[in-house]
Amino acid sequence: MKQIQIPGGMRDLLAGECAAKEELRKRISAVYTAYGYQPVETPLIEFYSTYQNTFTSLKEETLYKFVDESGQILTLRTDMTLPIARVCVTRFGQDEVPLRFSYCSNVYKVRQNFAGKRNVVTDCGVELIGLDSTSDPEVLCCALDVMEALGDYEYTLEIGNSDFFRKAFTLSGISENDAAVLADLVDRKEMPALQTFVRSLDLSEEQTAFFTKLPLLCGRNALEKAKQVCFADELRQEVDSLMKLREILTQLGYGEKVTFDLGKVPHLDYYTGIIFEGYISGIGTSVLSGGRYDSLLSKLGRDMPAIGFGVKLDYLLETAPQPQTKIWKLFYPAEKAAEAMIEARKLRQEAPVEMIPWDKDIMEVVK
Repeated sequence: MKQIQIPGGMRDLLAGECAAKEELRKRISAVYTAYGYQPVETPLIEFYSTYQNTFTSLKEETLYKFVDESGQILTLRTDMTLPIARVCVTRFGQDEVPLRFSYCSNVYKVRQNFAGKRNVVTDCGVELIGLDSTSDPEVLCCALDVMEALGDYEYTLEIGNSDFFRKAFTLSGISENDAAVLADLVDRKEMPALQTFVRSLDLSEEQTAFFTKLPLLCGRNALEKAKQVCFADELRQEVDSLMKLREILTQLGYGEKVTFDLGKVPHLDYYTGIIFEGYISGIGTSVLSGGRYDSLLSKLGRDMPAIGFGVKLDYLLETAPQPQTKIWKLFYPAEKAAEAMIEARKLRQEAPVEMIPWDKDIMEVVK
């Protein structure tokens, strides 16, 4: 018999997994509500042109695309940030900021089969629209409170700054194309290849040392190490701002849960300030990610600063305990179905009840 399969990168969730996922969603949503975020839902489908006109380095092959009846190209949403940015531009006036939105929705991205990642995940996050970087500590505290609410896990929030790398390659006169290669090598911490590539660029000794050491600027003393290799005042100012952020988080009691990584440089055309990821012991990838994206909404027609993050619920299911719900079973003869339903209604005031017909002429409850 030919096996019936589902598309690559997809999965079915069974009862226990669904229950665990719903429990996680409730915990996360409770934190978002406490911070004043209001839920929003957007369509699963967006115009492909919305993504195409917003992201300069859009990887077309990562989108699920299809055509509507009028011939326009549509796509399944790849994230929730862009749809919510669109909502801000089209549905809210100038005097309504700041806007605080929360969401919990599936997002879709085509990944290579051998990458081991899923093509659909449930993203549960927030977006804060209309406030500048002075609001960064509030959003980071929300992210840390979410990590705390997930359960009895060891966790860390790792913070970087996309402007740190961007200013460094601009000050060094590195082209956009070379910067993209450099960013990829730094982000993946490919040290031999990075050293070879940096030596091929026309850089000063200080600049060469900076870029080759950039992937190592991580951990508890990352900011102190970064200060030592900065070759320009503009870079030192970025480190100083992170030091102030660290001081605030420490004062608020989060110091032991926060580390810094100046080699974190993804999505150069997306993020404009801090970027961060949350890690939980026992899970090999980040379960929370976000950052500041002050230039995104201007591409949609309204210039406003913004910051947000999302939690990938499906990755948490790898370690989340599955709630055990005790279901009573009511066995009944088929001719007494109505009577059995009346009895089941009473019993459901105490516990869930599953009705099961049998050949005996009596009703029996098994708890």
